[in-house]
Amino acid sequence: MIINLYQFINRMFNLCNSLNNSLVIKSKPNLFNSLNKFIFNYRNMYYLKKLPERQKSPETCCKSVKENDKFINPWPSAVTREKSSNSVDGKMFFSELFSKYITNSITARETNKKLKVDLNLKAITEYSENDKDIAMQLTWFGHAACLLQINSFTILFDPFLSKRASPINFIGPYRCRDRGFKSFSELPTIDIIILSHDHYDHLDKATIKEIYSEEKNKKAIVFCPLGLKNWFIGIGIPEDQVTECDWWDDNEVSIIPDTVDITDEEALNNALNATDRKIIISAVPSQHFSGRTPFNLGKSLWAGWVVKSKDASYYFAGDTGYRSIPDNCSDEDIKKYPYCPAFKQIGNIHGPFDLASIPLGPFYPVQMLSPIHTTPNDAVNIHIDCKSKHSVAMHWGTVENLGICDIESGPVELHEELKKNNISQEKFHEMYIGEVIRVLKKN
Repeated sequence: MIINLYQFINRMFNLCNSLNNSLVIKSKPNLFNSLNKFIFNYRNMYYLKKLPERQKSPETCCKSVKENDKFINPWPSAVTREKSSNSVDGKMFFSELFSKYITNSITARETNKKLKVDLNLKAITEYSENDKDIAMQLTWFGHAACLLQINSFTILFDPFLSKRASPINFIGPYRCRDRGFKSFSELPTIDIIILSHDHYDHLDKATIKEIYSEEKNKKAIVFCPLGLKNWFIGIGIPEDQVTECDWWDDNEVSIIPDTVDITDEEALNNALNATDRKIIISAVPSQHFSGRTPFNLGKSLWAGWVVKSKDASYYFAGDTGYRSIPDNCSDEDIKKYPYCPAFKQIGNIHGPFDLASIPLGPFYPVQMLSPIHTTPNDAVNIHIDCKSKHSVAMHWGTVENLGICDIESGPVELHEELKKNNISQEKFHEMYIGEVIRVLKKN
C-alpha cells in the first residue's frame, strides 16, 4: 500500500504540474533515514539529505553548549569586561537609547539618506538566464537581509524587510531606509530562507508571512538554528519545510526532475548522482545570544551559515561578536584580549570563501556591545580568520535604535582598519541597498 500510494501521488503530481499547488512527501524509510525528505512544488522536486556529523573538538570544531537549559557562548572572548572610570554606564546608555526611542521611534523618520537604495531587479530576475556564466550573485536588502542566488537556488537570509523590529508596532528599532522593492511578486521564487537567530531585526514575522503569502513561495524551505522550528510551525509553516541545525550540521539540497519515480531506488539514486543542481548548507558558530522576550533568553541557538556549490562558496556570518573589550581600548591593548576561535575553525573547515557577508556594528559603547557585535577591527579580523577572498559589510546603516551609534557610522571606520592591515577596499567594502555582486565561474 505504501508503494502504491507513492506511485499514485507521483502520477497525480505529474498530471497537475501546471497548477500552483504543492505537497510535501517524506522519504521511504528503507531508502533514506528519517532526517532526509523530499519537497515538491509545482516546478521542482527538492531532496534534503543530512550529511554525516563532524567530530567535535574545542580546538578544531567547537560544539554548541548549554548551561541550565540555555545556550551560551563557550569562549572567554564573550565575557563582558570591567568598566573603566570613563566607561559609558548602563544608566547613561539606556537613558540615551530611550531618548532616541522617543524622538525617532514613534515617527520612524527616514535617516541615513547617504545610503543609496537602488535595487537591480533586472539582474535578479534574469539570473537564471545567465547562470551558465555566474557562479553566484548576492544582493543586499539592508541590515542583514541578503539574497543569494547560487546554482539555480534563490536563498534569502535574515529577512527583516518590514518597518519595525519590535513586538510593538509603534516603538522600537525600525528600518530608516527602504528595501528597494514593493512586493515579493517582483522577485524570483524563494527556494530557501535561512535564519541566524530569533532577534526581531533578523527574524521578522511580518516579512516571513509576506513571503509565504505569495503562491510561488508557499513551499520555501527554512533552515534555522536549534530551538526555532516551533516558532515557524506556530505561524503556519508545515514542519516538513523547517530544518533545525546545530553548529557544524551539513545538509545537501538537490533539485531533481519531477518525473523521477521516487519509489524506484535505482532511478532515484541515478537522478541524485546525475544532477549538478545541488548545494550544501552548513550551520557554523557565532558569538551572540537569543531571545525575543526576557522569558526565553538562550532557549534557541544562534549561528552563521555557509553555502557551497561546485563552483562557489559563500559565508554569512550572521549577528556576532569577535572579542569583548573595555571602552577606550588602544590598538595594542585590544590584542591582549582573547578573540573568538570559531572564525578560524570556520575558515579551516569550510574556507576559503569566494564571498562573505560580515556584520559591522552597532559597536558603541564598546564595553557593552563588543561581546555580541563587531567593531570595525573585529570585522577585519573575521575577514582574515575565515579566509574570505572578498567580503561585504552588512548589519549597518539601515536600522535605527539598535544602539547609540550614529546611523551613518561603519564604513569610514572600516576603511581605516583595512588600511592598518594593508587590505584593499576591493577585498572588503560596503554595498548600497539593492547592489548586486557577482562571482563568475572559473571556466
